[in-house]
Amino acid sequence: MNVQDFGALGEVVGAIAVIATLVYLARQIKQANTSTHRQMYAQAATAISEYWLNLAKEPELHTLFQTLLTTPDALDRADQERAFLVLDAYLSLMESYYLHNLEFEEKQSQERWRRILVRLLSTPGGQIYWQKRRFAFHTLFGDYLETILHSEEQGI
Repeated sequence: MNVQDFGALGEVVGAIAVIATLVYLARQIKQANTSTHRQMYAQAATAISEYWLNLAKEPELHTLFQTLLTTPDALDRADQERAFLVLDAYLSLMESYYLHNLEFEEKQSQERWRRILVRLLSTPGGQIYWQKRRFAFHTLFGDYLETILHSEEQGI
């Protein structure tokens, strides 16, 4: 073997090392992304649980929220706006969660959260809320809610 043969062999070994390094780095990045996604999922679940817990701790706010859902005409304009803000907070959490899962192509079933969204927005007050506030949400999330509400109406 002459010097040129050793040089060619060195290039092949170097190329293999570069490919191995790229494969290793790709796996590390994928693992880091998976870990970050799981952390964000856990944070979203915690935030949603805290939302409901905080609502339960405030009897006046809970009553206002329940009145919006069941008999929205019983609320004056100011109380209706306050109740809308309570629902805004929940749907903003759900919107963030939905868009995050969409970005990561999450395949997990979110049946429980879908049922809660349908239950909230199918009430008389939920319908009024959605008609007045849909514009405030991302188009993808709004379309998702429209789809699940429509499928629920159709019994799908």
